[in-house]
Amino acid sequence: PVDFLTDVILATKKVAVAYKPNLAFYEAAGESGWKLFYDTVSILKNECPECLIIADAKRGDVGNTAKFYAKAFFEKTPCDAITISPYMGEDSITPFTEYKDKATIVLCLTSNPGAPVLQMEGNPPLFHKTAEMVNGLNKKYKNLWMVVGATRDSDHIKTLRSISPEVPFLVPGIGAQGGDLEAVLKNAGNDVLINASRSILYASKSKEMVRISSEAAALEMIENIRKYL
Repeated sequence: PVDFLTDVILATKKVAVAYKPNLAFYEAAGESGWKLFYDTVSILKNECPECLIIADAKRGDVGNTAKFYAKAFFEKTPCDAITISPYMGEDSITPFTEYKDKATIVLCLTSNPGAPVLQMEGNPPLFHKTAEMVNGLNKKYKNLWMVVGATRDSDHIKTLRSISPEVPFLVPGIGAQGGDLEAVLKNAGNDVLINASRSILYASKSKEMVRISSEAAALEMIENIRKYL
C-alpha cells in the first residue's frame, strides 16, 4: 500500500494543493494501518511540504474527549486540518479551533445519499443552522471551514455561501460521485477546495500505470476547474 500511495503522491504533487487521507481505511487495518497513516503523512510532508494535509476523521464528541482528539491529530501528527461532525454542538468543535494554525472543517451539507434525512430537516433546515453556527465561530477563531457536497442542489450551495461568506468550503463529490463542478464554482465562489478522490486515486487498474493515470486524471481536473473560473 505505501508504494501505491507514494506513486499517487509523486504523480499529483505538482498540481495538488491538499491531500485528504481517510482515517477509516487506515484504522480498519489495525496497528499496521496506523503505521501506514503515519508513513503517508510523512511522505506528504517530505514530497509536498506546501500541501495541506487534511485528516478525514469526522470526529465528534463531548468537549473533554474532543480535546484529546484535537491533541492526537494536531500535536502528534503533521496534519494541518481535520474534518469533524457538529452534531454535539459548539463545545465539540471549539477544542479543535483553539489550535490557531490549524483548520477545523465541519460537516454541513454532505454528498452522501442519506444526508438529506437529517441535514435538510426542519424550518430552517439543520444545514442552515450548522452554517450559522460555523459562521459565528469563524468570526472569533478565523480557522473554520465547512464540507459542502457537490452533489447538492446549486440553490443550497448558494444559500450556504450567503450565510457564511468568509468560510472556505471543502467540496467533495466531484469525480466518481458525479457532482456538478460548474454549478459549485458558480454558486460557492472562489473560496473553495475541490476534492476529487477515487477518480484520481484509482484512475488505473494497472500497477504499472498508476503514476501516469493519476497524473492525467489530476491534470484533467485542474483544466476543468480553470474552465469555470
